[in-house]
Amino acid sequence: MKTKTQHILTACILAAVLIVMVAFAVSGIEDNKIPPDPAEKISESTDSQNNPTPNTTRENTTFIDIHHADGGRIILYPEDPEFSAIETECYEQIRCINAQMKTGFSGAELDAMKNNGTYVAINFSAPTTFETSYIVDGSPKTITIDEAIFFLYSEYELMIITPMQNAAGVWGTSRDRGELKKLVDPIFQKL
Repeated sequence: MKTKTQHILTACILAAVLIVMVAFAVSGIEDNKIPPDPAEKISESTDSQNNPTPNTTRENTTFIDIHHADGGRIILYPEDPEFSAIETECYEQIRCINAQMKTGFSGAELDAMKNNGTYVAINFSAPTTFETSYIVDGSPKTITIDEAIFFLYSEYELMIITPMQNAAGVWGTSRDRGELKKLVDPIFQKL
């Protein structure tokens, strides 16, 4: 009986979160994504010729933002040949979340980390829900996110940061960044 009550309570909480996320999406509040800084060097992937302005991202399209600490940056879209493998690895990184960190970053702190760091960020066209390896009350935790940031070559390498409206969720992961590094290193060579 206790387990059934816990499942019902969990379902109610998830339904409430979903309602809030839909309300944000309908009201346009999630449109606060930070556009790429025009001062940054942005290279266009060879197959991204459909992007009319490389300094902006396409609305309603999932994209992958790859940024090197030296200032090079590239945006990948679903039609780019590298996109699928990197997207799959990002999903695997999220699936391997195994803890919620008791820390957070302000928007300014996260901007500074991104400006000075090497990272891969996947930005979803709509809030996306994932089941993780993080067990809460006997069940895998699900999270709904707009973006996930994976820092490479830094002290944040074992974290996944999921920016939200007023704060950032910070998660621990059991998966190292080795595969993700292998996938993006050839892209860094092009920058």
